[in-house]
Amino acid sequence: MKNLYKYFIVAVLAIAAGGFLWWKFNKKAVVRNEIEKAVARGTDSTYYIKYDSSHIDETGGNAVFYNMVLQSDSLQEKLYTDDTSDIAKTIINVHIEKLAITGANIPSFLRKNKVEADLIEIVRPVITLINTGKEEEVKFTAEDTLALYEKITGKFNSIQAKEIRITDGTIAFARGKKSPHTTLQGVNATLKNLKIDSTRNYNNLLSYFIKDVVATVSTANVKNEKGQRLLRFEGVEYNAPGRFVKVNKFSQTDLTNNEDLISLSNSRVSGISTDAFIKNRQLKADSLTTAGGILGFYRSKKDKTESIDIDNEFFDKALIKNIRVGPTTVSLYDKANKNTAPQVLRNVKFNASGISGVYSGTDILQLIGNSKWDLSADGFSFITGDKLYKIDIGPFILNKALSAISVKYAAVIPLLSEEAFVRTLKVQKDRFDLRLNDIRFTGADVERFINNKKIIAEQASFQPVFRIFNDRTVPPATASKVGEYPHQLLKKFKTELYLKTVSITNGNIHYVERGALSKQTGNVYFNNVNMVISNVTNIPDYIQKNNSMNVSLTAKFLDMADISSVWNLPLDTQNGTFSMSGKVGAFDGTNLNPVIEPLGMGSVIGGRINSYTFNMRGTDLNATGEAVMLYEGLKIKLLKNSGNIIEKKGVTSLVANLFIKDKNPSGGKTRKGNMAFQRVIPKSFFNLVWKSIFAGAQTSIK
Repeated sequence: MKNLYKYFIVAVLAIAAGGFLWWKFNKKAVVRNEIEKAVARGTDSTYYIKYDSSHIDETGGNAVFYNMVLQSDSLQEKLYTDDTSDIAKTIINVHIEKLAITGANIPSFLRKNKVEADLIEIVRPVITLINTGKEEEVKFTAEDTLALYEKITGKFNSIQAKEIRITDGTIAFARGKKSPHTTLQGVNATLKNLKIDSTRNYNNLLSYFIKDVVATVSTANVKNEKGQRLLRFEGVEYNAPGRFVKVNKFSQTDLTNNEDLISLSNSRVSGISTDAFIKNRQLKADSLTTAGGILGFYRSKKDKTESIDIDNEFFDKALIKNIRVGPTTVSLYDKANKNTAPQVLRNVKFNASGISGVYSGTDILQLIGNSKWDLSADGFSFITGDKLYKIDIGPFILNKALSAISVKYAAVIPLLSEEAFVRTLKVQKDRFDLRLNDIRFTGADVERFINNKKIIAEQASFQPVFRIFNDRTVPPATASKVGEYPHQLLKKFKTELYLKTVSITNGNIHYVERGALSKQTGNVYFNNVNMVISNVTNIPDYIQKNNSMNVSLTAKFLDMADISSVWNLPLDTQNGTFSMSGKVGAFDGTNLNPVIEPLGMGSVIGGRINSYTFNMRGTDLNATGEAVMLYEGLKIKLLKNSGNIIEKKGVTSLVANLFIKDKNPSGGKTRKGNMAFQRVIPKSFFNLVWKSIFAGAQTSIK
């Protein structure tokens, strides 16, 4: 009996030894066979799996596979022979340089078709997904993701891993036989506590990426072949537990001219809805911040109105509650004239909250019109179509939350000198050198400006510095300027406008003219100009409520006399009606000579002006009114041009002084002047006003 036990034990040991030796020499083949069978079951024998070599430690539950490949030669062959009638919608090719499994339950894998491990390391995987459908836009769908999972896992009953690490992976998406349109390189990811059993589905699988995955991508390129755009992401970090995405650099390139439309650095999306991000390609988050860079937008016209479009190709929808953009250069391109140089805004900073959703093709004006935001920039400039002026807009701030707009300055800068400008003229034309400083709008309805192109504000203010030059030696213009009074031009202004009050402070206005006879220049200037204008509007509803634009003005004339004036400009006038009154304070008459000698061919040789008051009414064709000039000791001389030398007209001057009363009042009576003046049709509103005031002065001294 004892010998029987001995034989039995020896037999068991022999069988065990033989089994051990068989396993030792055949375990790799067994494992390979089981893996191949699992893949075949999961893919209807379409795909096969192979690897160059492996190392298996069944005792420790460790296994390493080198150069593992999962692919389908049959599907690939059909694709390249254009035989896609029964081809799968998506072809998947996988190459893994090294797959290492630690702490695996190998018997469970062999007997129960389960994968259980402490750690799975996937080193330098290359995954290519080829879409063979005819869709215009290819998206990585839920079915594609689940198909990839099932092909790799071979439909195991369950997979459990305490940790999965992916190192230096590459993922590419292609359409048919074309080169990949989307490529992710340098993919590194860590996924903890993975557990998938027979209840797995797409949502179950993706929940790990939504809740637990931490991944980085070195570079990601997305090419839109139809729109000829290339999106590029560099240094991407996706952190599902932290609910944020960071991108070191994001750029969008127009491939037609190899020009960057967008290039932003150090961008971060926080409070992200990872569920919408992973499943639906929707970007929903609490905030987006970026250090800035460059942004390009296209201006286009829709139904005769201008819009600025957002080119949102990457996400089906974006909804971010708050945005903060650091210093950025913004270029606005003309969609209809792509060869035209863009309008450029530099050092743009933007903050916004309460933003509505952004869909592909959304008008950016509508987007910011319905949120609370503020924007600042260094300004911009451009050359006018006639190449005569540069329009320069200085640093500005727009704040919708505070209903305020401020601009450091706005300028019209002539590109030609006065002499060069005159050489371009066939008829007389004003040369403008204009600047408005410290422009401010308060109580501004920014939303109506953005959405309806209306400028509505309670208060506007600025400081003007104007220099206007005209050369009367050039032949006069003959075109009519009827209908071009200030209040008439306001009604023709294309943008609807309402400014309750406009305040002008400490302005300077210079009118420089070269006289037709003297060939010399005179400078009429006003300093310390202060003006209040009320009810500046061209909107019919506002005009119906109040049809009168009123102006109140004070200034210093030629640095010597205080002046004040009040204007009334009816906004519903049909014939240019207006009214005006004013007063000029005391000054020495000889101080007028720098103006009247070159422009009026006369000179004051003595006298003092104590005051000048007037009341004027006018239409498109004339002005009438009364003026009173109080003066004493007034003596004048008339001048002539003799070979560019201005000389006194002796006899004529003597006769002129005989007809001039040397003072007013005289003999206890105050004389009134007649301001009647017929408008010269090709001349401006201000020419009519000036000539009428001069006519009142002339008749006051006779």
